[in-house]
Amino acid sequence: MKPLLTGALLLLLAVGCSPGERLGSTGAGGLDEMSYIVVPHPDDEMQAWSLIEDSPDAYKVFIMLTIGEQTAYCASPGYDEGTGEASPSPWPAGKWTSSCESARQNSFFDFIAAMADSDDGLPSSFTFEGVKGPFDSLGYTICRHDAEGCVSDRTAKVWISEVAAVVWFNLGDGDLTDEEVEWAVKTVRDNRSTLGINKSLPNGSLIGASYWNSSYSGCFVYTHDDHLAVYEALWDTDFDIGYQAAASCDSDPGVARVAQVSYAHFDDAFETSGSSRLGAHVVNYGWLWGEGPGYWPGDYSGQGELFHRDQAFRVRFSSS
Repeated sequence: MKPLLTGALLLLLAVGCSPGERLGSTGAGGLDEMSYIVVPHPDDEMQAWSLIEDSPDAYKVFIMLTIGEQTAYCASPGYDEGTGEASPSPWPAGKWTSSCESARQNSFFDFIAAMADSDDGLPSSFTFEGVKGPFDSLGYTICRHDAEGCVSDRTAKVWISEVAAVVWFNLGDGDLTDEEVEWAVKTVRDNRSTLGINKSLPNGSLIGASYWNSSYSGCFVYTHDDHLAVYEALWDTDFDIGYQAAASCDSDPGVARVAQVSYAHFDDAFETSGSSRLGAHVVNYGWLWGEGPGYWPGDYSGQGELFHRDQAFRVRFSSS
């Protein structure tokens, strides 16, 4: 097991597969623990990649909280033809549409598939297990605000492999709450059998790929409320899973863990050459950038961009 904290093991991976089963195969070694990664929207997973890459000894449960169906880029995609950037598939017909949801999910799965090419800790063959639930509300208010008003959806779509699982909730892009984050994590933690997830491994760690920073110096300012919901839930609630870490600015006084994405894997995600997109992130998520031709850039030497190689995490709690 690769140590990520002094005196403790903090590992977390996440992977996924599209409804079209786009992923290939992986080699997996022995599994030691169950790790969970909590992601507000498909494309945020890179914000915890330093705790995701090259760790085939952890069974990875990727908890997707929203589908990202409210993005303005489903109404007007920022697709740059001729750069190597992937077109959204299917072409989205607007916010809250099924085509928007599928486009967001397919971009995520294609990103993971590409990253799996150079990382044997990422599985690339999944079975779609269908829709699970509805699950008990546990006393929480579950309310997604979309074109139909308030929708209480307590189901999840699940994909499974021998070394990882994807549990995809639809809790509301743009209106995610701390309560909904808590409900989703507890629901996955306590329903592994129902979800079809490996139930023999001990819980090990919980990571929020949910960078949030409103004022700490030297870092990209990002104040999306969905990210704040994860950031706060993992700080305020002890889920009795192990170490809980949420991505933050390295000058955040709560930060207790800093780690770097390897140069090789950061290149795998963000490499470009002139106007050509090469990395998996800039290829598959480029259509989610609308400020002229472009893509979400990666910062190789600081935290000046939303996606950065030098990562910092607020860390709290641990199981005895």
